[in-house]
Amino acid sequence: MGQVAHIRYDGGALLLPAHDPYDREVVFQEAEFCAKRHGSAGLELGRTRMRVSIADDASAVCAHCHLRLGALSFLIDRLELCGHCARRGLRSRSASHR
Repeated sequence: MGQVAHIRYDGGALLLPAHDPYDREVVFQEAEFCAKRHGSAGLELGRTRMRVSIADDASAVCAHCHLRLGALSFLIDRLELCGHCARRGLRSRSASHR
């Protein structure tokens, strides 16, 4: 059985397939959309949990690449990441849990 992603936001939740890289990209896009619409969204995929939120501080930087976060921040294991690093981290975690 493949992975299923859980997206939770104020007023609802979604379950989406996350079997392959394409599915996981769709999950990320949907989580970003929900965060923009509702202020934040929780994303759970396998053992990884993250909170996607509208970035509070325009000068905040990613804990991994040290570039500015942009419009959204991704909180994983108490680290605030940009979308690129959050996606890369999720890909590597997904590969290690197979």
